[in-house]
Amino acid sequence: MKKKMFSFVSLGLVCMTFFLSCETNHQDEEQQLDTAIEIPEKIISNADAAVLFQNDHNTRLSKIGKEKISFKDKAIHFGLAKLTDYIEHLEAIAIARNIPITGVNFIFGVSNEGNRTTFLMPSTRNAKLDYQESFTIENGQFLTFKHIQKTVHVRESSINDENLILSTDGYISFNEASILFNRFEMQYIQPFASKVAKEFYTKAVWYSLDEIKCYMSYIQKRSNEFDLKITGIDVFFGVYDTNADLELKSNAQTVFLVASNQKQSIINTKKVTLQSFTQNNFYTKETSSDEENESLTFNEGQLSPPPKNN
Repeated sequence: MKKKMFSFVSLGLVCMTFFLSCETNHQDEEQQLDTAIEIPEKIISNADAAVLFQNDHNTRLSKIGKEKISFKDKAIHFGLAKLTDYIEHLEAIAIARNIPITGVNFIFGVSNEGNRTTFLMPSTRNAKLDYQESFTIENGQFLTFKHIQKTVHVRESSINDENLILSTDGYISFNEASILFNRFEMQYIQPFASKVAKEFYTKAVWYSLDEIKCYMSYIQKRSNEFDLKITGIDVFFGVYDTNADLELKSNAQTVFLVASNQKQSIINTKKVTLQSFTQNNFYTKETSSDEENESLTFNEGQLSPPPKNN
């Protein structure tokens, strides 16, 4: 009798262990799933991205006679591997030089071909002026790049020796960055300002290191999950709606990020491209909350107009 009771007890323990194990495995799977599909805070819907893109064409390019710029020339491409190396390099510099790097500024410029571009620079917080100030290091000297000014003066001597300014063509020097930046003022801001008076004209968009790393990790996970073959990020200029509720962002220039497989700018996990989405007016049929969990577009960075107390 004792032997029989022991058998029942043993069987009960086995069953209990089995169900507990199943429950634990189920919880682990749920946690893994939640982690895998965690959406970065600044992911925006495809509809919102398309509106930014169209606003830029209608309220900026068309105003200054540049409405014929092709879609290809609007895409500013950075390889994902290069961006990963760059962010890791900034983190290493922050530790080695004891510099409190807060994030990355996407600074506006114009290429030799006359197309808008952007280059990346690390930032530290300027508490006095209350903005994320760009910097680089050349020949051991810490140099601030004040993109809140209309133009940046070139130096008598400038050479890239720390790889802190990343352009679409690779690493560049302080002076090379200054030339790109100054062209944007001359070729895009001034022609627009002569027709549309604004309190400020955006010249850079800032993201924290964690935000950029989170976005890069997110699109890589999505790429693996949906076989998207993502190899980079395309940056596009955009403009927010004219809306008093947006305060400083109303009718302000910005940039938004889109996943890229080198050949196309992919805006969601269904492999829809930004070009087809905007050209076919699909975004007019969506709301800003439609399918946001499938979106691969990223925005809501901190704009860099001149600080109010500057």
